[in-house]
Amino acid sequence: MKFKKSKNDIVNEYIKALDDDIAPLFIAVRAAVLAAGASFNESIKWKNCLVYATEKNHIQTVVGKGKVSLIFFEGASLKDKYGLLEGDGSKARTMRITSTGFNKTALADYVKQTLKNSKLRG
Repeated sequence: MKFKKSKNDIVNEYIKALDDDIAPLFIAVRAAVLAAGASFNESIKWKNCLVYATEKNHIQTVVGKGKVSLIFFEGASLKDKYGLLEGDGSKARTMRITSTGFNKTALADYVKQTLKNSKLRG
């Protein structure tokens, strides 16, 4: 399983331990997030979630059966012109990804908006 190594060894171990049926999707999603948000730090939190952060947590990755879900902690503030974000809470929104053919343009847009909104608030 080939992937861009994280600066965080715990993240690398987490990726290596993923089941073969979900690893390619997870690696593709991670690559798209990092390509759009190079300033992110990666860490494993809550025992089994990869979290992308700067000064604060922005996106949580949850692996499920046949899918990778990205929880945008401030997702309600994102413009969702692609209609891919789910949820109606006051803050968080989720993007569920089930195929390596996912909309990478949409994901990049959400990630860039997340970082931009963080800088505006920070």
